[in-house]
Amino acid sequence: MSQRAFHRPVPLADLDSVGAVDDPVARSETSHATAALLLGDAEGNRDEAATRRFVELADDIGFEIIAEMWSAAPAVSAPGALWRLYALRQWIKSAPRELAEMFSDGQRRVTEGIGYDEILAGVELPAGPDEVAHAIDEILVGAFRGDVVIALLRASAFVGICAAGADDHDTAVRLRQLSQDLSDAAVAHRRGGLD
Repeated sequence: MSQRAFHRPVPLADLDSVGAVDDPVARSETSHATAALLLGDAEGNRDEAATRRFVELADDIGFEIIAEMWSAAPAVSAPGALWRLYALRQWIKSAPRELAEMFSDGQRRVTEGIGYDEILAGVELPAGPDEVAHAIDEILVGAFRGDVVIALLRASAFVGICAAGADDHDTAVRLRQLSQDLSDAAVAHRRGGLD
């Protein structure tokens, strides 16, 4: 007789309080609940009607306010992962030429040196800036229907390749940390969902 595995319920977000959360505990609860609307649980389950309402609210108040709420969350959490994806998306939009050069240099250095295996962690092909930005856009508007774990791993691999292409040591260190954060979030999501 097989046992049915139980999953944690998707938390309900108090969408009416998103723009005006001053209490740190309430802010943390709201940031986790809103992030769960976009990422769902480990099986991808989420409340589609609440997700649509959240995306409409984000359009009304500005996504920057919601992203700012996520920014205080730990790296390996649903809001922490979304904050990092949002920041990565903003970087891709604001410095496309610099990023493309860094990615290209990183690809060359990686293939000449350590090989993709150490960076890609199970991701088939390295995603470029456009592919990563597209997946992040879909995640942030609740339209993503793929595997969140794979999306996080692809973003991690992309950032890892950019880190390999960075000429500045501090930039490379920050990018390696971002890559690790995204990879850790992917592993946590695969093991039962991000809190």
